[in-house]
Amino acid sequence: MIDFEQEQMLENPEWCLVLRHYSQTQVQVKEQDPESDGWIIRQNEVEGVVAEHLPRIHGKLIAFDLLKFQIAGRDSGVFYKVTNSGNKMLPRLEKKLRKLLASADAAEQLDDQDDEIEQDYAKSA
Repeated sequence: MIDFEQEQMLENPEWCLVLRHYSQTQVQVKEQDPESDGWIIRQNEVEGVVAEHLPRIHGKLIAFDLLKFQIAGRDSGVFYKVTNSGNKMLPRLEKKLRKLLASADAAEQLDDQDDEIEQDYAKSA
């Protein structure tokens, strides 16, 4: 994946949530039906993602070759499948996101401590 694409994914955690949702759904479907081809009907709800953002996120994931789609027919709708690139990238993205969140939490804790020190200093002055 190009650095730009990875950077965009990291800056938009919702995109990772959608990709993970499709990946997990594919695994569940495959476990229930080993003969499944892995195509998942378009998801209109993903936990942690604003529904109005989903069309744009689907487009971005397709553009980054992390998700592919097929139109099954007029009555069936659109189906999605995580690409090999998406399955390879997802664990690395999640690992980097965890590190970013951990460092953000640490920075927030330091800010909170600084605020407490400033308040204590102001009280003593």
